[in-house]
Amino acid sequence: MATVYILTNQSMPGLIKIGITERKVEERMRDLYSSSAVPLPFECYFALEVKDAKLVEKKIHHGFDDYRINENREFFEIDPDKAKSILSLVDGVEVTPKTDVVDNATDQQALDKQRNKQRFNFASVGISPGEILEFKKDKTITAKVLNDDKIEFEGNPMSLSPAALIVIHRMGYEWTKIAGPQFWCYKGKTLYELSSN
Repeated sequence: MATVYILTNQSMPGLIKIGITERKVEERMRDLYSSSAVPLPFECYFALEVKDAKLVEKKIHHGFDDYRINENREFFEIDPDKAKSILSLVDGVEVTPKTDVVDNATDQQALDKQRNKQRFNFASVGISPGEILEFKKDKTITAKVLNDDKIEFEGNPMSLSPAALIVIHRMGYEWTKIAGPQFWCYKGKTLYELSSN
């Protein structure tokens, strides 16, 4: 069996890569990073080991063809959660890495630094204090907007990313950093999507 994966990269906001590998997805991510000119390591948003990976990949590529950047490349301008929703319909075993796939401390520092730059401002997208946000992976988890860049989560004021990290850790992921705007939603759209419009 092979794996269909959805990758993101902090240096290419708004784009995802959908591909397949017959090896471990971590090995494929390292190959992509070392053989390309991207300044930061790839992050795996979702990976699923399936029986007919080539067919699954072909169908997903066809379905998202309107969002494809270049017909000779596997990059799409689409929210990774939408791609995950489709891929999740396929029978398979999830093999998404639970930690960052980096080879050294320098790469980890660069990745963390870029994540920290993504400070979100609620006023810039018309979200007022008191509005309720939902967590993308579990809509029953909510937070309340306090001001331009803080939320109240479980009774505590904090930024988007630390709150998202708490939830992600509870889900079993061991990520050390996370881009909060990609995981908190307002009226069905991620904050990242709202800020990109």
